[in-house]
Amino acid sequence: MMKNIKNLLVPIDFTEESVAGLKAANQFATKFKSQVHVVHFLPYHPVVTPVYPGDASMIVNSAVQEQQMEREKSHVLKKIKTEMDLYLSEGLRGRIYIVSDTLNSGMNDLLDDIEIDLIISGTSRDNNLLEKFSGNNTEKMIRKSGIPVLAISNYADINLNNVLIATDLSTELPGRLYDMCRLLENHGATIHFVNVDTTQLLNEADTLPKMTALVKSIGLRNYRIHIVSNKAEVNGILNIVDQIHPGLILMKTYQKSNFWTFFEGSLAEKVIKETDVPVLVEQV
Repeated sequence: MMKNIKNLLVPIDFTEESVAGLKAANQFATKFKSQVHVVHFLPYHPVVTPVYPGDASMIVNSAVQEQQMEREKSHVLKKIKTEMDLYLSEGLRGRIYIVSDTLNSGMNDLLDDIEIDLIISGTSRDNNLLEKFSGNNTEKMIRKSGIPVLAISNYADINLNNVLIATDLSTELPGRLYDMCRLLENHGATIHFVNVDTTQLLNEADTLPKMTALVKSIGLRNYRIHIVSNKAEVNGILNIVDQIHPGLILMKTYQKSNFWTFFEGSLAEKVIKETDVPVLVEQV
């Protein structure tokens, strides 16, 4: 059971989005007395040189490559330290990791070596073809890391008085999301459970007891239940967001099963793109 959030990991690539993630991590770490660890992924770029002057044959020059990587790492380290000095309180600063790999393949190796409770990532709300094809960095982390990811699209002070969790009454919600609900309640949050009926055949008298039983099984005391009828689940969730103005949304997402689902997008990804409220997602 999650008793606290001890270690946060923030990927940074020096964009506005990653700076937003760093600011949010500082706020979370202050509240939960956590350490903020920062990682930058520095992909390997082979240096190729002619075998002989004027020769068309090329080889990878490992010595030049090593020197170039060391220079790049030194430059990146200075930039990271500058960002941490700007946006992180001194007592909250953890370790810096510079990984000579892409985020897509390097994240799991990193997480095998360090114990992280939550990844905080700035994310762009832009919806271009490249991101729909490959997934943006936040989506990649959600699907690759196996650790809850908090997506920040536009940093503002995060008020955790009201927290929304979207549920389809499934008992398969990741246990860490339930643990997060209890942890946030212990820090004074009211947890709002939202169920959206997309059939528009809403029977609140039947659904409310199921929702109440689900919440009681988690062991919460300070909660509210919202039952909404809307053809589009994302719209039903956003309607409640507009009503209660939560400081955080908790959601689950599923592993993308095949190539074509990259073009469809999960409900969690749609919510991330449609709201400025931070969304904490765990994959099932």
